[in-house]
Amino acid sequence: MDKILNLISLATKAGKVKTGEFLTTKTLQEGYGWLVVIATDTSEKSTKRLTGISENYECKSIIYGTKEELGHYTGKESKSVICITDKGFADAILKKLDNK
Repeated sequence: MDKILNLISLATKAGKVKTGEFLTTKTLQEGYGWLVVIATDTSEKSTKRLTGISENYECKSIIYGTKEELGHYTGKESKSVICITDKGFADAILKKLDNK
């Protein structure tokens, strides 16, 4: 089983995930986003926009999982982007990604 997606699921259960482009952008504007996860099957235009927004607010972003996987592990329909709002979960996800 995918450890990164499991961490996303745990973060969701802890209330530390915002889903969708609108909530992700709002979270970053409010200054409490730690990691933006963009689905691999998101359009190139949307990926560039979301990456740019993340950089603008000095938040790390990664491209990982499919829309279906991100949706499934957050208990939603398919999602092209999610935002982790907890530093501990964000660091754990980045650490697991480095170990892959």
